[in-house]
Amino acid sequence: MISLSGIAAAALGGTAPVLHGVDLELAAGEQVAVIGASGAGKTTLLNLLALMQEPLAGRFALEGREPWVLTRSERRLLRTGIALAPQHPPLPPRQRVAVAVLAARLPRMSFGRALRTLWSPPDAPLAHAALEKLDLPDKLWLRVDRLSGGERQRVGLARLLVSDTRLWLADEPLAALDPARAERSLAALQKGAREAGAALVCSLHQVDLALARFPRVVALSAGRVVYDGAPAGLGGELLDELYRSQLAPMADAAPPAQPLPLPQAMCR
Repeated sequence: MISLSGIAAAALGGTAPVLHGVDLELAAGEQVAVIGASGAGKTTLLNLLALMQEPLAGRFALEGREPWVLTRSERRLLRTGIALAPQHPPLPPRQRVAVAVLAARLPRMSFGRALRTLWSPPDAPLAHAALEKLDLPDKLWLRVDRLSGGERQRVGLARLLVSDTRLWLADEPLAALDPARAERSLAALQKGAREAGAALVCSLHQVDLALARFPRVVALSAGRVVYDGAPAGLGGELLDELYRSQLAPMADAAPPAQPLPLPQAMCR
């Protein structure tokens, strides 16, 4: 389905490479967790797969086609088969949750049906079913600005569930969720992808969930793939190395300054 070879890419809106020499193959229906410290390039990789930015170097093929040699309209059509759930979903604050969820289907709708969805969504039962899987059935007609951060994040996941696309990309989808809800939400997302026959690529900081729930894990460090395979092959030493660079500056930091003594008048 997807083939990356020698890919270099910058962060969205940037020019300096964040990904370096990335080789990656993704089959239809496959489920992959992407792990690595903050700044390792996980978000850039997902944006690249979502066709939000052109690689600086290397070859990128999606279903046998190179998106960045296509015309803009051809690439837009290819993009309709991809759904991305960012860590902070860009949901209009005054929009009803039902409309926000069903907006994921707009690229595949006719103009008239898209207008009806924005004003009086005919597919509200579909949105309700997706929200129910994410423990949000009572939020269907609530305005987005009445939701908590974790609820907004789950609305973003509900959009994937209704998207009718063949590639689902989720960027840190559990960041605002407590452990129990994070596990339930991830289970719902994976089940939905299997039922839809969609490939799922999910970046996670919850390494325990990545190792426990995904058959394949890709580990990034400084923009390079340092591991790609089954969770069983990802040993503790490599995991320590993945996150050591992030923790080292904290360990090397100077001790906090001693507090200044209080004036005698305040000590009485």
